[in-house]
Order: sequence, then structure tokens, then C-alpha cells
Amino acid sequence: MKRSEKQLAEAFVLAVDGKSDGDVSQAAADLVALLVERKEVHRLRGVIDAIEQVWAQRYGAATISVTTAHPLSDALRKKLQAVAKGAEIRESVDPEIIGGARLRIDEQIIDGSIKGHLEQLEAKLQSS
Repeated sequence: MKRSEKQLAEAFVLAVDGKSDGDVSQAAADLVALLVERKEVHRLRGVIDAIEQVWAQRYGAATISVTTAHPLSDALRKKLQAVAKGAEIRESVDPEIIGGARLRIDEQIIDGSIKGHLEQLEAKLQSS
């Protein structure tokens, strides 16, 4: 029986819940092998998109991008990972934001950077 991309995604997310990185990698390889065996590799992109949606519904944010002026400390990185359990965390450094951080949680942006605050202040002053 042909499973929908969402059904495959739900099965994958359920299968990797609480598993080690190695087990997750093996489950991903098994999923790709299943699609190859069924001659359905063309569905892979749809399955990946569905996995992101199922993951976000089950665990919250799927991807969090953090931009800071300096690299995150190990302690801060661990706190972020604990708060955003299961989310993929992408870090980048941009000295132009001066300080603070800019977060992108899936499609939502939270700008707590000094640069962002200065830009907001400038816009308010120009509109007055």
C-alpha cells in the first residue's frame, strides 16, 4: 500500500523519538532505501518537508537560527538546546549586530540585537 508523504513523515518522527544520532541517521538511510526500492525517490523532498511539519507540530519549532556578534558560549548553547529540545539550531556570527542576538524560529524573527534596536530608534526619530 502506498503511504502518503505525511504518513511516512509521521512514522519517521515516531521511530526516531528519543533515539541517538546514529539511530536517527540509520532511520534516515532506511527511509531513503525504502523510497529507492519502491522507485519513489522523487517523493523525497515532499517527505522531508512533511517531516519538518510533523516535527514542528509534535515538538514545536523545527529550526532556530541564532545570529550573535560573538560565538555562543558552551553554557549558552546548552541552555538553548535544552529550551528548544529537538529543534535544529543554526548559529552564525555577524559583528555588525554589535551585541544581543537575532533569532529566527521557523518563520518568526525576534530581533534583540543592538543594531536592531538602533534601527528601530532611527525609524522612530525619522518619522517624528
